[in-house]
Amino acid sequence: MRKSDTIYWSSNFWIVILSLGLAYVFSFSSAYDNLKNYFNDTLQYLASDEKYFSDSVVVDINNSSLKMLEKDFGHWPYTRDKYVLIIEFLQSMNVEKIVFDINFADPRVGDDIFKKTIAKYNNVFFVTSALKETIPMNTEDKKKLKEISWGLDSDMPALKYKSLLLPHENLLNKDTIYKLGITSVLEDSDGLIRSIPMLYNVDSYLFPSLLLRIQFPHINIPNIKYNTKTNELITDKRVFYTDKQNRIKLFYPKNANSIISIPFYKISEVALNKKTISNNNFFRGKTVFIGSSAFLSDRINTPKGAMSGSYLLAIAYESIKNNLLLKDNNKIVNGIFLLISVLFSLYLSTRKELYKKSVFITTALAIISSFVLGILFLRFFHLETNLFFAILVIVFTIVSTVITFQISLSKYNKKLIDETKKLYNEANCDTLTGLLNRRGFDEQYNKYKEIIAKAKSSQSACFAVCDLDHFKRVNDTYGHDIGDVVLEKFANLLKKHLRDNDIPVRWGGEEFIILLRDTNIDESIIVLNRVREICEKMEINTPQGILKVSVSIGVTLIDDFSNPIDLYMKKADLGLYQAKRIGRNKVCIG
Repeated sequence: MRKSDTIYWSSNFWIVILSLGLAYVFSFSSAYDNLKNYFNDTLQYLASDEKYFSDSVVVDINNSSLKMLEKDFGHWPYTRDKYVLIIEFLQSMNVEKIVFDINFADPRVGDDIFKKTIAKYNNVFFVTSALKETIPMNTEDKKKLKEISWGLDSDMPALKYKSLLLPHENLLNKDTIYKLGITSVLEDSDGLIRSIPMLYNVDSYLFPSLLLRIQFPHINIPNIKYNTKTNELITDKRVFYTDKQNRIKLFYPKNANSIISIPFYKISEVALNKKTISNNNFFRGKTVFIGSSAFLSDRINTPKGAMSGSYLLAIAYESIKNNLLLKDNNKIVNGIFLLISVLFSLYLSTRKELYKKSVFITTALAIISSFVLGILFLRFFHLETNLFFAILVIVFTIVSTVITFQISLSKYNKKLIDETKKLYNEANCDTLTGLLNRRGFDEQYNKYKEIIAKAKSSQSACFAVCDLDHFKRVNDTYGHDIGDVVLEKFANLLKKHLRDNDIPVRWGGEEFIILLRDTNIDESIIVLNRVREICEKMEINTPQGILKVSVSIGVTLIDDFSNPIDLYMKKADLGLYQAKRIGRNKVCIG
């Protein structure tokens, strides 16, 4: 590698570091979480299939059911004997499990028969909610808490709550208390539910989620372990891939209506023998989730839209059963995406021509290939990767590279402009005084003539020739260095004391000319006499003492711009010769 190549690489390698750093810092913001969630939801939708789960049914106590059952069941909330009727009917249909997503926290008529029915069947489960608030517990409550827990707190990660909302003591006894499971969920930063906790920590005790509880339909507590390296929750029956809070992440089906939902009144009418069921095997082997969406009391927002908590429970249950859970801790796959983004960053940051077709094609391929890989990993392996972070690195690389390229281009253009100005000055300006030279004057005079011609005005201008008096004597007496100082001083005088629209020029040696634009002869004489007087007062320090100089000036009126400038040069020279003849340090009209 050439030395210049090494310098180029090192000067652009910072873009890779900057892009990674910006993406890393941005990943700690709430905006990153929201964008990542939206990105992953979109990717999951593209990777998922439509599913129609056949092993679960949601029985919804909706507003229609409350109205239609008012005659038979009375007003909500119903007495517990009504639920006994439903349990017996479903058991006769040979269901696998019955899950009540209802908090039976208050005593009701029929609690005794309901309690006997619960004890009769070991496949009926109930929900309990974890609470952030501390509820005072008596000795009996603490005893129940210990009985239904899966052990004391250890290093097992779990969502922490302060207390539980247990069903009323009329319903459960020591032999049926194990049928409880927690359903409290934690929303993501955008308010959507994507994960379901598997374990809870309440008052230093571990409790199972309802989903985990119904995996073990018996009183025995399973052995549970947690692998902190792989984020795996290991139980007697299976391994669950979780996050660091022991939550499973759902791989939602593409369609929202993946679970069969039946209004509560239809089941009740069959249980009351008011109607018959057309398919006696419909409920066989199914898990039935009974909950209420009446008055929108149990609505949860998900990436698939709002749904009842019971419906979400059913989807989560089927996701576990069909192994539709996301995994997100595969370091190899995440490394692949990070490598793609870094390689692309290295490629793009070293492009000297950014807007070429090949660069656009490579950029598109890097992004598209990452998307395709992300979809494939999701679809076939249920792996949720760090693709969004990798895409973010690519985006920051593009932005950083474009900005750097534009800055470099701006610097290059400025350099070209500076070099052009330098060349222009070298060609059109006198190197000693900085005034225009003959070539520069010709260019400015021609431009002025064009302006006058386009304006079709009758404006006049004046042309003056200036000659420093006895300048040869200055060079002979004080030396050429002092002579150059005199020329510079006089040039600076012209720059400072002429009007803004006047153009001073060093014509050669000690001779200067001035184009006084948009003026007449009387105004020009006033301006030139001011220059002459200031020059006369000007003092220049030399080793031989103070040096003073004077200037003689000849001026003429330019009354016709179609005439050559040489004509007016000769007329101004006549005025200059007259000023010299009458004693110098004069302004004369030629």
